[in-house]
Amino acid sequence: MFKRPATLSSIQQNFQEIRARLTGLTGNLVKHAAAESTDIVREVSRVTELLVELEQAAVDQLRIKENQLAALMKVGQTINSSLGKKRVLEEVMDRLIELMHAERGFLMLKRPDGRLEFEIARGIDHVNLEEESFKVSRTIVERVAASGETILTTNAQDDPRFEHQLSVAAFRLRSILCAPLKIKEQLIGVIYVDNRARAGTFQVQDQNLITAFADQAAVAIDNAQLFEDLQHKNRELEEAYQATLEGWVSALDMRDKETEGHTQRVTVLTQRLARFMGVGDDELVHITRGALLHDIGKMAIPDSILLKPGPLTEAERELVKQHPKFAYDMLKRIEFLLPAIDIPYCHHEKWDGTGYPRGLKGEEIPFAARIFPVVDVWDALTSDRPYRQGLPMDEVKERIRADAGKHFDPHVVDAFLTMGDYSV
Repeated sequence: MFKRPATLSSIQQNFQEIRARLTGLTGNLVKHAAAESTDIVREVSRVTELLVELEQAAVDQLRIKENQLAALMKVGQTINSSLGKKRVLEEVMDRLIELMHAERGFLMLKRPDGRLEFEIARGIDHVNLEEESFKVSRTIVERVAASGETILTTNAQDDPRFEHQLSVAAFRLRSILCAPLKIKEQLIGVIYVDNRARAGTFQVQDQNLITAFADQAAVAIDNAQLFEDLQHKNRELEEAYQATLEGWVSALDMRDKETEGHTQRVTVLTQRLARFMGVGDDELVHITRGALLHDIGKMAIPDSILLKPGPLTEAERELVKQHPKFAYDMLKRIEFLLPAIDIPYCHHEKWDGTGYPRGLKGEEIPFAARIFPVVDVWDALTSDRPYRQGLPMDEVKERIRADAGKHFDPHVVDAFLTMGDYSV
């Protein structure tokens, strides 16, 4: 028949039942007061006392095992967490010191060139310690790294392995436990704990325990390192994309001298208006890129049309009006820039549906593409051009207000005119 595994409470209950029966038996013997029962009563009483001691020892051992299991589970949780590498190392060391009842400990990781480099040291009170305080343990660490085996000493002062190490005696090291950190049998580092207060803190059975702990800790540390490396690579990739994006914008500005500086100005104002309207940082990144790329589709327009000094023909105007579609075709293949595509593709749509290229109306127009046109028109009208001076701000405000509900989203116009800060 299947039996449920014993728990601490069930074991204590069993001991209590046995004690109760022995106590009852003793009471019956005393009641009969037979002379020959005196020795039996004495023996039963002694058995009861031994049983109490056995119960306490069993309970203490089970509590230790429960604490050890909890510490191992905690490391398992750390493995699956999104903690950064620094926090993972702190968690590993805190759990190890707690698990082994150590006074202090440290952790070293292996570098690509094979060197072991100090990463973190912690004390029993969860504070960081200086590397210098563990300098004496370097020989022990190197021996563990070379052999790949755990080193345990219950009394370093009397251990023949350390008899020539003056540092062990000088620093009064007593119990020492040092284990390798491995991933697929490859050494990635070493963990170390010690106790200077007394000998015998660590026992032989603790070698298996710290090995199990080290296996989980190695995975946690390796995962944290991989995640940190991935974040670094992603940052490098984003920087490369951003540099490419800015290169495109610079090329476009150099091509059209009449609007030089326009892209940077409208990007700054679009960011400011978006923030004023409550846009969060994540979305703001894409709005910023979209503002920078708003006219990227004009790269597909020939110079003979884009830079033509005189009026455009109807066919030429129709080609220029295709630049949002050209932008969409350029950017839709680039996953990094896909979230920024709304402004380049839709910034010529109008609130009343008379815009292009798709004739979107009202809230069919993406939010980013409703913010940008107000800023775009503001900059176009307030900036000097070779053929005219920029218009006064009050006049431009009136024009924008008059176009609310026709060209512009009225809510965006209200926010823009309320914002008030238009300096770039």
